[in-house]
Amino acid sequence: MLKRILSTIVIGLGLTMSQAFSADRFQEGVHYQTLTKPVVTSDPARVEVLELFWYGCPHCDMLDPALKAWAQQLPSDVLFTRMPVVFGRSWEMHARMFWVATNLGILDAIHGPLFDTIHREGRRLQRVDDVIAFFERYGADPAVVKRELAGFATESALRLADARVRAYGIQGVPALVVNGQFVTGVSQAGGESRLFQLLDELIEKSRQK
Repeated sequence: MLKRILSTIVIGLGLTMSQAFSADRFQEGVHYQTLTKPVVTSDPARVEVLELFWYGCPHCDMLDPALKAWAQQLPSDVLFTRMPVVFGRSWEMHARMFWVATNLGILDAIHGPLFDTIHREGRRLQRVDDVIAFFERYGADPAVVKRELAGFATESALRLADARVRAYGIQGVPALVVNGQFVTGVSQAGGESRLFQLLDELIEKSRQK
């Protein structure tokens, strides 16, 4: 009798653990989407994790520290990169700032402070004069910044980014794209901690292809 009771308990625990494991698994179409036509990545030799964001987005601002910490731990075969999205008129200047900073080689220096300026200092950074003043704090030449904001390289980057965003089919930010094929976000993944678990799983999935 005791043996039968113990057997029942063991089986019950096994079923409970199996159900818990099943509940924690990420499902295609629920926690992430798979693009039928993958988008070409910037480095085919590495697994690309791309963040699509807007500096004015409070959710992007909240995610940024944890995302940065996670990205710093990635192995050498994974490339983390960012790309600003333009879904409205007020988004465009911030995207221009991103590409200007990239072209000037100071993106790492201004990325976090730009979030802080918008969300903690309450400065919208939409006027050219305000944008130039912001860049001056990081040693950029005002004349160069003004030229680059409307320059060919910036315009080209905006057009290319817009084409890629349409190919990803996203409708909001922040969004994450793994290897140009798997698309997800914080809410879709089930929260911030689960997002990073999902990204790790999708990276491994990409390695196996």
